[in-house]
Amino acid sequence: MRQSILLLTFCLSRAFAFPWLNPEYPLEDFQHNAKRGLEVIKKDPELVKLIQDLYAEQQQEKADFFNKANCDDEQATLNKRSTTPCLPHPLPDFYPTNITGLMKFPEAAYPYQDPQPTDQRGPCPGLNTLANHGYIPRNGIVTLAQTITGGARLFNMGADLTAFLAGGSVLLAGDIPSMTYSIGGADARTNSLGIVGGSLGTETGLSGHLRFKEGDASGTRCDFYLCNGDNHNLNSSVFLDLQNAAKTYGNGQYNVPAVTQHFAHQYQNSKSKNPYFYFFPQQAALSTGAIYFISGFFTNGTIGAGGVANEASIASFLGAYFAADGSVQYVPEQIPSQGWYRRGYPMFLSEGVDGIISLITGASAILGQPLLFGANTGKAGAFTGSFDLAQFGGPGNYGGTTVNGVACAIEGATYGSFISEFSAILNTATSLLSTVDAAFGSFGCPVPSGVPPQEATAPTYPGYPKPSPCTLNREQNGLDQCAPDTNTYGLFNSHSTPYCLNNPRVAAPLSNPFPVPIVTA
Repeated sequence: MRQSILLLTFCLSRAFAFPWLNPEYPLEDFQHNAKRGLEVIKKDPELVKLIQDLYAEQQQEKADFFNKANCDDEQATLNKRSTTPCLPHPLPDFYPTNITGLMKFPEAAYPYQDPQPTDQRGPCPGLNTLANHGYIPRNGIVTLAQTITGGARLFNMGADLTAFLAGGSVLLAGDIPSMTYSIGGADARTNSLGIVGGSLGTETGLSGHLRFKEGDASGTRCDFYLCNGDNHNLNSSVFLDLQNAAKTYGNGQYNVPAVTQHFAHQYQNSKSKNPYFYFFPQQAALSTGAIYFISGFFTNGTIGAGGVANEASIASFLGAYFAADGSVQYVPEQIPSQGWYRRGYPMFLSEGVDGIISLITGASAILGQPLLFGANTGKAGAFTGSFDLAQFGGPGNYGGTTVNGVACAIEGATYGSFISEFSAILNTATSLLSTVDAAFGSFGCPVPSGVPPQEATAPTYPGYPKPSPCTLNREQNGLDQCAPDTNTYGLFNSHSTPYCLNNPRVAAPLSNPFPVPIVTA
């Protein structure tokens, strides 16, 4: 019934009932009215209440965590975990120094199951893990609400952060009327409007190149144009670089210093080899944020508060299997079966932005390149259009390399992409904008107006993500932008065999630090 009403609204009344949906309506007024005017047709008040209630609970959880005293009295339980049979891995293991009050996983109610051939899996290891354990539908076709509740349960992901990430996924890669998207490739199961939905040509799934969370210089995947469109499977070479960074710069942990070095390597590799390398917001910021999630979410315990980013935990979440010859094979992602403790308080959007700033400014210092943002011009290494993070953050009260500045710039870039995609064929799509907008409420961002200035030159580059990648622009630079591919695994760990303990020791208290951004006014 809801879908029929939405279709009727689109076909009969968009021009006179909602003038901002008319393609002739002035573009500079479109965004403000799309965000504010469609408050009258909010179609999912239950979702809004879910976000608000969960966010309030999580704020209290964070306050409670920092009010508790740090204790070590549960350390003995870690020392008793089984070590045989087990999967070998190269780096030494570490124990968290504080697990008091933390939830331990896996949970019996959410057992691991091998994904089936028709199940969607994609470039986000966290979502793949959620699906493999049933925290979200195992087929990989998920709703915004399911993502919010599943991410909070397993990873303690803040409701504002999840609402933005999942909301953006629906806006730019999924089915807006049903608030559903594929965590992998394009899939007909996300299309609720048939011919009308298909005409939008936007339902690529998360594997769609540069649609939202997927981007170049990934921490675990190969660039779309460097691996013949495979931007969704774990890439062994990329993982081995991450492992080397943990060994060389993280003292054996996949911590923020290690992933920052890894990001610098991946950025330089993509820039020098990928002729269509594209590093503009919002894709660049979000793919960089995903690298921080390796330390921020997959740490055993709480980052910056006694948790450890040890290989046994990280490898399990990323799906890395270590063969005897030193190579890495891809297995389905799962919660570390040897036992893993969820972080003690939620990661809100502000921490995610801190992680983005830390990695980008850190990589800039490592590379001696303050101007990281831009794109190649069709030839490997032919990089131009450079601007730095301060420009990315914009001018004024919410600008510079600050949490507010970068957060508002990400919001503006997201809306800019949305407008360029849908301004001529928009239907009830904009009713979801308020959900994404709500995630940025605490940053005091002004209402975005038009396309951000830093995006003005973006369409001139050959790697720019063109609109309607499933219809009008399906073939771009020789590759299919709307491929139905899901992940392919070399092996399966159906029995959930744990990783071995390698010379386990208690980690130093400051060995897995919280990200500390280099900020400017």
